[in-house]
Amino acid sequence: MDTSASLSAGHLIVEELETHGVTRTYLVPGESYLDVIDGLRDSSITPIVCRQEGGAAYMAVAEGRMTGVPGIAMVTRGPGAANVKVGVHTAYQDATPLVVFVGLIPTDHRGRESFQEFDLDGWFSSTAKKVLTLDDPDKAAEVVVDAMHTAVTGRPGPVIVGLPEEVLVRPSSGTVLPPRVHGSASPYAGDVTELRARITAADRPVLIIGGEDWSPSTSRRIAQWSRDRGLGVIGTFRAYDGIDHDSPNFLGILGYGAAPVAKRVLAEADLHIYLGCVRTDVATDGFTNGVDQRTVVIGPDADAHGHFGRLDQHIVTSVSRFAQSLFTEEGTRTYSVSSDGSIDEPPLGDDLSEAAGDAVPLPDWVAEARAELEAWRTPQAAASGSAASAGFVDMDEAFVHVQDLLPDDAIITYGAGNFSGWATRFLPTHGFPSALGPRNGSMGFGLPAAVAAALVHPERSVFCIAGDGDFLMNGQEMATAVQYGADITVVLNDNSVYGTIRGHQDREYPGRATATALQNPDFAAMATAFGGFGIRVERTEDFRDAFEQALEHKGLSLVHCITDPAVRGARLP
Repeated sequence: MDTSASLSAGHLIVEELETHGVTRTYLVPGESYLDVIDGLRDSSITPIVCRQEGGAAYMAVAEGRMTGVPGIAMVTRGPGAANVKVGVHTAYQDATPLVVFVGLIPTDHRGRESFQEFDLDGWFSSTAKKVLTLDDPDKAAEVVVDAMHTAVTGRPGPVIVGLPEEVLVRPSSGTVLPPRVHGSASPYAGDVTELRARITAADRPVLIIGGEDWSPSTSRRIAQWSRDRGLGVIGTFRAYDGIDHDSPNFLGILGYGAAPVAKRVLAEADLHIYLGCVRTDVATDGFTNGVDQRTVVIGPDADAHGHFGRLDQHIVTSVSRFAQSLFTEEGTRTYSVSSDGSIDEPPLGDDLSEAAGDAVPLPDWVAEARAELEAWRTPQAAASGSAASAGFVDMDEAFVHVQDLLPDDAIITYGAGNFSGWATRFLPTHGFPSALGPRNGSMGFGLPAAVAAALVHPERSVFCIAGDGDFLMNGQEMATAVQYGADITVVLNDNSVYGTIRGHQDREYPGRATATALQNPDFAAMATAFGGFGIRVERTEDFRDAFEQALEHKGLSLVHCITDPAVRGARLP
């Protein structure tokens, strides 16, 4: 952009976002922040115009999770701010960096119940790290710097920036400012020594991974270190893509739909090491499983926000800094790390050589748990007379073909519902970022997240598994996918019911299910009408061909699967 003339506050905001490495902003336009939109006209930042503010927020959350740079959403006052809040809550509970710019009424209209007036701080202060309002055009750059820094430091999360419309058009004497340095403490050598001693003293030490401060090099380092130390590794709820699931000591995922072996491993462990995450209700079945063991928490949040139960050692550092420290400070094992972050060392086999230093063979309990996980992750054949032969698509058998055909580098997205269990069970991930799901259980996340994933990583396959209720929360974002050429494949599980809630009803109020039945449209026809490729499947034997066609289509594709309302999860081994 041309900076020779004085910039308006709105234009300066855009330039400051450019300086912070922002490449996209997800928005629904509004008259309250027109000057910012005008600034985007000549900017390197691509405005992604969404069809509802909730969809825009979810896309921004997904981008922040994948890149580590705060996702940017822009919405208008009142109704726009109300709609965006679902994404703010998601970012807050998921600890995802997000900055939301909200257009506001003119400042001299405040307190008069003006058109679309609302209390910005009152609405967002309990679900955001910080709420800012730009009342001085000269501070436009400062406010952006503050917001972007707060969103990523410590425990990441959302920041809200209010933009009064008349302030945006005023000339600003401010200039573009450099981003603030993101400070991150490295663990002391003594921290790592103490941790190593705890691991050595434990009989069944388990590493629980989560959070978003991961990268390919960090993933490789943690995978190597955890194996060298004989640790079992478990992924926490919807944040399980920190290491390759092919690692021989990866033992499953905690949370709703968890692998039984993962629950057992958590319960039987005598040392829990939480890396990038903390002990939560979801991971522990409502604080009933694995809350009394010796516990180490490693993460950037000095408050260990959200952690429940015992805490014996707390290492305040980022996941990446911790991973680096293992390769530079531990001292008992020499790793050679190349300039691109890869480990220049032959992978350790089952028979460890002297070059492996103090690495230990994986203990029997890890190998046994791994075998149990492999059996659980294998789709089970349907019994005679089951849904497979009753005019429905059997999702267990369908996922045999998804496993077979979906590339290993695929990014998997989903919202909330029982349907997501087919992905978390049968689709192992192989590198960060590979899984995008709402840890706060927010429906409608999957499709917008898939759009963002396709824009951030156009070189990778993007696969969205959706339920019928979940999909229509933000199905309008198919238009956004088509408009921006997002290459995504959706498999939609249509069982004509809010399945998760129906399951609760059947358990708590047997025979009295109410307000959970759905009458659905032809989703395949919807996808076609939006400009994508849609195909309807009513028999299991037709699924593979339909899924192949969907994968081959460049752009939005959707496989509409008619499934049995009585089947709400995968079969047990």
